[in-house]
Amino acid sequence: MIRLILLVPLLLVVILFAASNQESTQMWLLTYSWSSSIGVMALLISVISLAMGALCMWFSAFGQGRRARKAEARVKELEGTVAAQVTELNRLRGLVNVDPSVTPHPTAPVSPVSTIPPQPIA
Repeated sequence: MIRLILLVPLLLVVILFAASNQESTQMWLLTYSWSSSIGVMALLISVISLAMGALCMWFSAFGQGRRARKAEARVKELEGTVAAQVTELNRLRGLVNVDPSVTPHPTAPVSPVSTIPPQPIA
């Protein structure tokens, strides 16, 4: 939307410039010459520049869209993997008959208690 807000006044200025500069002028590029009004040339250059800018933006958006489609496909693949793993986990819980709301409390490992006092270092 902001591009449109910037583009419309710029195009209006270029069109007004083209309408007010109608006198024909000799123009040349290296050895090629032609006769045209300055306003028409400004309008033509503006349109060509706008088209080139739009083409560059389209190429950039095309690359970003391709990366987004790949990322979406990867997300769907990972969601499928997670769903399969959840299904397998529920199946295994059903085989073991474990209540998922009860969490087992780990017992502390039993370490042997030594009754021999430590020897002083000589």
